Amino acid sequence: MPTLPKVRAVVFDKNMNLLLRSDPIFEILFGTIETLTDFNIFLAKNEMLDESFTKKLQMNNKEYHLCYRFIDLVETFEFHFFLLGDEWIVVNPTGRHDIHDELTGLLTERSLLSLLSHEIARTHRDKEIHTAIIIDIGHLKEINEAFGYLTGDTIIKSVAQILKKRTRKSDSLGRYMGDKFVSVLHKTDMPGTLRYIKKLETAIRTLKFNYHDINFRVNVNCGITMTQSNDTLYSLLERLQTDLLAKKETSTADIDYF
Repeated sequence: MPTLPKVRAVVFDKNMNLLLRSDPIFEILFGTIETLTDFNIFLAKNEMLDESFTKKLQMNNKEYHLCYRFIDLVETFEFHFFLLGDEWIVVNPTGRHDIHDELTGLLTERSLLSLLSHEIARTHRDKEIHTAIIIDIGHLKEINEAFGYLTGDTIIKSVAQILKKRTRKSDSLGRYMGDKFVSVLHKTDMPGTLRYIKKLETAIRTLKFNYHDINFRVNVNCGITMTQSNDTLYSLLERLQTDLLAKKETSTADIDYF
């Protein structure tokens, strides 16, 4: 009879979105994982989105297969990992190091889009509605042209820090198209989303920037959409962009010099 592979399990509480149990090996393999969202981010970044997954690994002239199976139980989600080989080995499954954006520390666009695809798949499966937001810094192109791209980068980094501080660990946040950000608020209705945006706009308005003797503040425009059961990545991003353009067309906010 063949020997069954040793299994390492990661278990999450469905309702609380929190890690319940994990083998110590995952602290090395996956880093700090506190919530199911953190774990889904890891799977999305490493392109491990299938519920039954196998990835080939070449180590010391020997081929291994990193595998997992997803089990949906009444109160928990369980992920059972194992290697098809002689020993457990601890490796980065893809060897990628471009998960986080260098300037802001947020998810890169590639990682963000992978995660959005995963969130859409979860919406299809769990029938839970989330809110997606695209955040655009007003007049950034004009600021870059007038004051230089270093000033623009300072603004992007400062806004990203506010976003990170104001966004829950259970939510998703990344940099998009260079000068924008996308956030997904889990299990958040429209009134809750509007409160989040209001607090965000207020916090960003407290930021002060300067170029030589010129002092100014910036504003943001936000496009909003709810995830839908028949969404694709394209349809979600298209609705976000459409709503953002509508908001920008009606916005009267300009660069605030003081």
